[in-house]
Amino acid sequence: MNSIVNKEGKVIAYLYQNVIIDVEKKKVLGVLLGNCFFGKSKAPLGKFFKEAFRKKNGKIIGKLGDKLIEDNSIKNDLEIIKTAWSSLLDIKDHVCIFIEEKKEWTKKDFIELLTEE
Repeated sequence: MNSIVNKEGKVIAYLYQNVIIDVEKKKVLGVLLGNCFFGKSKAPLGKFFKEAFRKKNGKIIGKLGDKLIEDNSIKNDLEIIKTAWSSLLDIKDHVCIFIEEKKEWTKKDFIELLTEE
């Protein structure tokens, strides 16, 4: 499991077996399918490459942070995986979008983007 951090380096979520979960490690916020990431909207929100989550406009919205030790593992592993699979089944639009990499960060909040419908 890795942390996902914002521009200031604050942990905003976790990446666990291609599932994006909240900081309390209880709720699925999105999934990483291939290198595209999805949230509640079920359409690709952007791509993950070069250790960064990028919106469709190429701007960085989150970065992969530190790998966490096993002591911080998920307590409700089965429920997280079941919720993620359910989310994957709802994804109908999985067109691999081209994104041009940009160095700057977006002003949009990563969690807000994931939870919009």
